[in-house]
Parts: sequence; structure tokens; C-alpha cells
Amino acid sequence: MLMKNIEEKIVVVLLALLIILVFIAASLRWFGVSVAWSIDIAQLLFVWVCFIGADLALRSNSHVGVDMLTKKLPLSIQNITLLFCNLLIFAFLIMVLFFGSKLCIENYQRNFNTIPISYSFVTLSAPVGAFLMGLTTIGRIKNNIKNIIHKDYSSLIKKETLEDGGQTL
Repeated sequence: MLMKNIEEKIVVVLLALLIILVFIAASLRWFGVSVAWSIDIAQLLFVWVCFIGADLALRSNSHVGVDMLTKKLPLSIQNITLLFCNLLIFAFLIMVLFFGSKLCIENYQRNFNTIPISYSFVTLSAPVGAFLMGLTTIGRIKNNIKNIIHKDYSSLIKKETLEDGGQTL
């Protein structure tokens, strides 16, 4: 929970900075003042917002998913399917962590076009994001295994909002 709050605060600050920077650059461009470095800084902020935001979406189960078929299966089969998918996700994140770290190291001498900052700060967002999502995925895998051991699949039942007062089931 603490990690989620920290990530949320980081994303809010970075997104606010991104919006302010793009607004100021666009306004100055309207007056004929070029702020070329703003594009590079905006790119840097945007990629970090994307990767940290991806972990926040994963934590809150907000990624796009198609469950038309799986929601009709028994909860035990749904749990096994989720476990399999989480293991695939984890394997993919390990690859992103490995190759993203390699890319980050390879880009340490490359600078942005307009500012003397290493491009590694951009490419570092991929392994950091993969690491954060990996931690989230490990927690999900643990829950899937715990469900199998205890034969309790109540955590898979989604809480739905009632139309008569906004209370949850």
C-alpha cells in the first residue's frame, strides 16, 4: 500500500510537470519563442509516467482484459488461468528488465539533442517499470497459489456497484 501511494504521488507530480511544461512551451511558441529543450524533457517525463502508471494500472487491475470466456468457467479454473497468465507476464517482465537494463547501459553516452542529459534516464524507465510490475505480479502469483492451497477462490469474485445506492457487494 505504501509503494502504491509513493507511485501515485510520483506519477501525479511528473504528469503535472509534463502538462505545465507542454503548456508553457506551446504558449511561448505562439509568441515566436522556441523552447526546443521542452520536447526532450517532455519525452523524459512522459516515459516515466507511462511505466510507473502501468504498474499502478496493474495493481488496480485496470489494464484492458477480455474475460468473456473465463468468467463463465468455475472459479478454480479461472484461478489456474490467472496463474498461467501471471507467470507469462512475469517471464515477459524479466525479459524487459534484462534487455531494458542492457539498453540503458548502451545508451549512457548518448545525450538528448538539446540538453546535456544522458538518454539512459529515458531507457532506465523500462527496467524500473518492469521491476515494479514484477513485484506486483509476484504478489498476484502468491495469491493464485494461496487460492489453490486453501481452495478459497473468493478473492476472484469482483465487487460490483449496485445501482440503487453505489454500495459494493
